[in-house]
This record gives sequence, C-alpha cells and structure tokens, in this order.
Amino acid sequence: MGRINITAIRRRQITDATIAVMARNGWNETSIDEITREAGVSRGLVSYHFRDKSELLSGVLARCQESFDEAVARGVAEGQDVLERLRIIIRVAIELVKTDPVNYEVFLHFTASARSDPELGDQIRKLWAGYRAATASAIRYGQLKGLIRPDIDPDATAAMEISTLIGLALQWLLDPDAYPLEEAARETEEMFMSFITAGVEGARNGAAASAAAAPSPS
Repeated sequence: MGRINITAIRRRQITDATIAVMARNGWNETSIDEITREAGVSRGLVSYHFRDKSELLSGVLARCQESFDEAVARGVAEGQDVLERLRIIIRVAIELVKTDPVNYEVFLHFTASARSDPELGDQIRKLWAGYRAATASAIRYGQLKGLIRPDIDPDATAAMEISTLIGLALQWLLDPDAYPLEEAARETEEMFMSFITAGVEGARNGAAASAAAAPSPS
C-alpha cells in the first residue's frame, strides 16, 4: 500500500477551495481569507503550501488543466477510432463550457495575463502546446491510417481547432444568450471533420457512423 501524500492532498484542497471562491467572486475579488474559510484550513497552512498569490495562481491553473484533461480522457476512451475520438474531444470541450465554466474562465483570465507575468506565461504556453500536440498527434495517426487527408499540417490544424473552441467558449461565457451553444458546437464539429476528411474515400463511412452516433443537442 502506497504512502499517502499529505502535501499533495493539502495543495489540492486549497486549490479546489480557490477555484470554488473564484466561481462565486471572480479572481480579483478572491481573498486568501475567504480561501482559508472555504478550505477549512489556517492562513498559515495556505502560506506554507503556496508562498504567494502568484504561486497559488499557478496551482489553480494546473488543477484546472488536470480536470480538463481528465474529462477529455474519459470521453476519448469511448471512441472506437481516431475520427470518433476527435469528434468526442470537440463535444467534451464544449460541454465543459456549461458544466464547468470556471475552467475556461481561469484559462482565459490567465492567458490574458501571461504577457505581463513571465512565469505564468511559460506555464500558459506549455498548456496550449500540450493541447496542440495531443490533437496534432491524433491527426498524424489518422493520416497514417488513411482516414485524414495527407495535405494538411497537423500542428496548424490543431491550432485552428483549439482556437475555434476557445472562441466559442469566450463568446458564450460573456453572453450566454447570444447564440445556441449546442448548435454552434454541432456545426463546428461537422465543419472540422469535413475539413480534415475532405477527399478521403476511406473516411466517409466512419465519419457518417460517428455523426449518426452523436447525441442530439439537449
């Protein structure tokens, strides 16, 4: 039986409490005192695990990334092939805008602050690089299998997909009544899949089957 990592448990307890407070108040109105009350720990314990607010920010960002990765991994595990998994990534990413909007708010807030905070900027760049690399890897695999057109650049296509999803999330977070999110997500999914499989004969049946299996917008 492995040893329990109390430090990791405490750090997660504090970062989860910070995220909960941020969900209510926003980052600018999030205080250490309120975080300690939410977490049920002393102010000294917060300072022990996070030397300042900047380090706490970094911990919050890492926790949000972990939650996002876990949600995507659970969804992707259900996919039967690379095309279906790419569809699922899009669905999960959009679903999280509604079910866990704080994740997106944290990403967007920190991305906007990255240029003025070099340490935070490095973390943000690694985060986006990781998302692009994972998607690009799936695209390359699909190209090797003859399911995705060979003439597109995987890295550029991954960046395009991610920027579209983030754009949808930002618009909806700022104005939830502006447009139907589910319909925009469905059209984004179809547009992206049509783009990466255009002219690929072997992808047609698989793409049609994946689209037919997609859940109806709620």
